Amino acid sequence: MSYAKPLEGVKIVEISTIVTASLATMMMADQGAEVIKIEQSGIGDPMRYLGTQKGGVSALFANCNRGKRSIDLNLKEKDDLEIVKKLITDADILINNFRPGVMEKIGLGESDCKKINDKLIYASINGFGDSGPYSTAPAYDHVVQAMAGATDIQSDLNEPAYIKTLLCDKITAYTICQSLSSALFKRERTGIADRLNLSMIDSAVFFLWPDGMMNHTLLDDDVVTLPPLTKSYSLYKCKDGFLSIAALSDAQWFGIFRALGLPEYIEDERFNNAFARSENMVELVKSLTIFESLTVDDALQKLQDEDVPCSKTISLDELMTHPQIEANNLFQSINSDIQGKVRALRYPTKFDDNEMFNDKPAPALGEHKQEIIESLSN
Repeated sequence: MSYAKPLEGVKIVEISTIVTASLATMMMADQGAEVIKIEQSGIGDPMRYLGTQKGGVSALFANCNRGKRSIDLNLKEKDDLEIVKKLITDADILINNFRPGVMEKIGLGESDCKKINDKLIYASINGFGDSGPYSTAPAYDHVVQAMAGATDIQSDLNEPAYIKTLLCDKITAYTICQSLSSALFKRERTGIADRLNLSMIDSAVFFLWPDGMMNHTLLDDDVVTLPPLTKSYSLYKCKDGFLSIAALSDAQWFGIFRALGLPEYIEDERFNNAFARSENMVELVKSLTIFESLTVDDALQKLQDEDVPCSKTISLDELMTHPQIEANNLFQSINSDIQGKVRALRYPTKFDDNEMFNDKPAPALGEHKQEIIESLSN
């Protein structure tokens, strides 16, 4: 008997471009949901053309749209708009990531859709919120990183810096994915189908807040301000490379001191407890330049012998064959008529020891248009 994925039977209609909604619905497709992606006729999702590609379809698009069906429509045309309305008659979720007011303008606002299907969970993602001075402004990951404080958290020598990944896009995707699961659960329990509104800026600040805004949380005048956890994010240079250490407990720090031949630090009042280390973290990190006299392998062995959390820094090429990744069976291989052989990832969570993986590749633009339209007339 095959394992039933947790979202089997859930139908999602996605009207979006780029990452936020696309990645969210792909994660739900991995968990069994049926996802119909509506794209602009003749153009499609611009993500199809960004970065490394084969057959005119980018790897980025493949990584955010696996397991979906694609139909291309012109939503300004009455007949095509009617197709969308038929699609949502039995859908569980409609998700879009347009600026406020766009869906209403084309006739697919919440009230329009709820008249067709009052059990529809209607989800909208935008850049900055439904109101306020930036509500109608265009938003992409770079801009939201800057506004959310991510570039300040990453700053070095008082110069802001990006986190060089689509951080805010992906954070928003994970947030709406979790929220949609909650909305489905609520509807199952109460029969009420919620309207979900989510902005990238809110998602990013929420994500960054626990550690990034530690020094902006406690508001009384007698707060003791210490260096944020970001000060502990240092890579240690060795003779032949770099390594990462994440020591939080006294035992782990004492292990570092013993590994480096610095047992006197265990009794040093500057470093012998968490509060003292927090006050003297900059000095502590600078004092550990002894790593430069060791090879990466030698340093790792000494640290591992003391049960200190550590790793060498590896390249992305090395990641592809890392023994732990291979043991986790994270990477899978699928075949696409458009892109050939594609490396894909299973969903990280296992359900009752079952791996969630969708072996259907990302669709060509409008690949399933005819079969979707035919299904509406049955």
